[in-house]
Amino acid sequence: MATTSPASALHQDNADFEDLEKKYQSVIQSPEYQQLIKLVGNSKKIYVVANGGLHYVGSHMATDLTRLVPGKVVKSFDSFGFISSNANDHGWENTFVRWLETSAILDDPDTTMVYGMSCSGNSTNVIKAFEFARERFGFKCFLLSGRPSKCKPDDTLEICLHAEYYHTVETIALMLFYDLVHKLGHACPTINR
Repeated sequence: MATTSPASALHQDNADFEDLEKKYQSVIQSPEYQQLIKLVGNSKKIYVVANGGLHYVGSHMATDLTRLVPGKVVKSFDSFGFISSNANDHGWENTFVRWLETSAILDDPDTTMVYGMSCSGNSTNVIKAFEFARERFGFKCFLLSGRPSKCKPDDTLEICLHAEYYHTVETIALMLFYDLVHKLGHACPTINR
């Protein structure tokens, strides 16, 4: 059985990355990105929440920021048992809330943040995690989105990429994580030869 793209998707010979380099350069020069650098720099613990492809970008981020930037513990949500049992028992929209509720109870609000990613800017489980993190723990929150969020908490900082495609958001998200390593005064390793 062959799978097809949605009827709204037009075939192109090459993937459209929407002037990826221009979008990336615009972001890293923005005041919001400077705020993100400061926020990540001041945080000892960072919780990353996202869905789908951005979830795996976040998992990769957690691994590399933790190993490349001393003094940082970056966590992504990779327990499928926890995810599925809590989605079943409490609803998908509360999955990240349950994770924070059980994982962040001893964290210092002055040095802990939640970094969320959502292509739409409106993923219910990401937004609810922000609300919970602010209300329960006083954590600072940051959203990287493909479209402007219509429902994030007012005090949540946001970088919106104004993108049409999921792959554009996912690619730039990964590029930004590696740029953060450098902006925080560290370096990404070269490939061994």
